[in-house]
Amino acid sequence: MQAAGFLLAAAAVIGNDALQTLGPYLAANRGRVPWLLQALFLCSLLCGVLVISWKTGNGDPAWGRLQEFPLPERIGWIDLLPAASVLALTRWGIPVSTSLVLLTTFGAQRLPSLLSQSVLGYGVALVAGALIYGIGAWALERQVLEGKPLTHPAAWLVGQWLSTGWLWSQWLVQDLANLYVVLPRRLSGLELGGSLAALCLGLSLLVAAGGGPIQERLSRKANAGDPRSTTVIATLFGLILFGFARWSPQPMSTTWVFLGLLAGRELGILARLGHRRREEVGGELALDLLRAASGLAVSLTVVLLVQRLHQV
Repeated sequence: MQAAGFLLAAAAVIGNDALQTLGPYLAANRGRVPWLLQALFLCSLLCGVLVISWKTGNGDPAWGRLQEFPLPERIGWIDLLPAASVLALTRWGIPVSTSLVLLTTFGAQRLPSLLSQSVLGYGVALVAGALIYGIGAWALERQVLEGKPLTHPAAWLVGQWLSTGWLWSQWLVQDLANLYVVLPRRLSGLELGGSLAALCLGLSLLVAAGGGPIQERLSRKANAGDPRSTTVIATLFGLILFGFARWSPQPMSTTWVFLGLLAGRELGILARLGHRRREEVGGELALDLLRAASGLAVSLTVVLLVQRLHQV
């Protein structure tokens, strides 16, 4: 049952949180770089970050972020409901937080602190995105909007891959806990290798498919597929996650950080360029918040349902 739970959690996290993290990278490399090369790059980083955590943490694959989430003596079908609900919401394009759903299933008492950390992450990302794009990054976005070609395409491609590698590593530090929450807190070498194989297979399928419903929502953001834009997004996202990881071992929702950064970016660009109608941007951001709120409501419902079923 643990293996089934891990596979469900992996599918949920890769299809939701990981896609949000890698969405700009996938959009910018579509038709430019073979998907197999992209998958090899991402899987190599995944293996590196996971093995480092496993070695330095004496078998801990999650960078110490599961200490407050004890593993039950027995995993039953009830514990598979959260991951299954995330998969369903992802199919509908709803940006649900896998941290809120999967982690609180095994530590409901940690929900208030996890939720407050996530709300703080959204606010920090929103302000950071609005300031960075409102002060200076808007000039780069104007070049893209005006259709100016890349002056140094090879350099931008390298920069985009480096920034994505940086972001991907920081996201893994935060979200590996979501992936391994149903497995023992200390893994053997065989268990680590098996889990890595499953994760790399799922990640490769995601890259080959070019995303999903959530990727379609990302593509509606300004310049989301241009290497210049995605390099800045990935760098800022990675810096915010890096800061939170160094500040506190408390898990958080990277989904909310992502939504906050994109919202701040859109507002900063709009303030300086006026490239779209305010009503259009406002409606789009409000819809994103509504989807996130809907995902949160469903997440909390699932968590409460699981706790209730355990008591029956």
